[in-house]
Amino acid sequence: MTPILEVRNLSSRIERQGIPLIRSFSFSLQRQERLVLTGPSGVGKSVLLRTIAFLEPLKEGEIYFYGKKLSPNEIPQFRSQVMYLAQKPSLSEGTVEDNFKRVFAFKSQKEKKYNSELVLGFLKQFNLSESFLNQQAKLLSGGEAQILALIRALILEPSVLLLDEPTASIDSFRITAFEKGIVDWVHSSQDRALIWITHQKEQEHRLSTRVLHFEGTNP
Repeated sequence: MTPILEVRNLSSRIERQGIPLIRSFSFSLQRQERLVLTGPSGVGKSVLLRTIAFLEPLKEGEIYFYGKKLSPNEIPQFRSQVMYLAQKPSLSEGTVEDNFKRVFAFKSQKEKKYNSELVLGFLKQFNLSESFLNQQAKLLSGGEAQILALIRALILEPSVLLLDEPTASIDSFRITAFEKGIVDWVHSSQDRALIWITHQKEQEHRLSTRVLHFEGTNP
């Protein structure tokens, strides 16, 4: 079966001692796969995910989505389907609900509509009341901000999530809910998959269908 995502000979423009942090790296992501990305700190795991999402400049390499090589004019639509969640998410001014609604104003999301019932379902999953929607996003705790960012991504119904240590600031009860929500999300469609960076062995065992160890480029 054609992979949902394939990276061929990717090299990043970000360098260490004059050498690309990522050089000629290739891998594929299958449909319904939960790929856990491991490796030492500082080798470029976050840079790898950000480069795949075209949030960092790509020096060399090709990215294929559902078997088709991406062209530059297809990148905006690709980024609406392949979403990166940072360890410290970027939030907009206003309430939690403002943050949810604002993403539907993007040109790449113009065919989608804000679904309040879907949002309430996700809130319930994280044991959050409807009043959470009225909280100021900038005043949220680190864990609450991570949950906001995840729900904000899920309501856009992407195909691939790129998760950069997303539970680092979340309490143990909500980590369980977070992990279950992600697994349920992948299983709910044949055309979904994720890559998750973690340094926790227990989480790696709970989540992964495959583990990819990344060492980066040695100067």
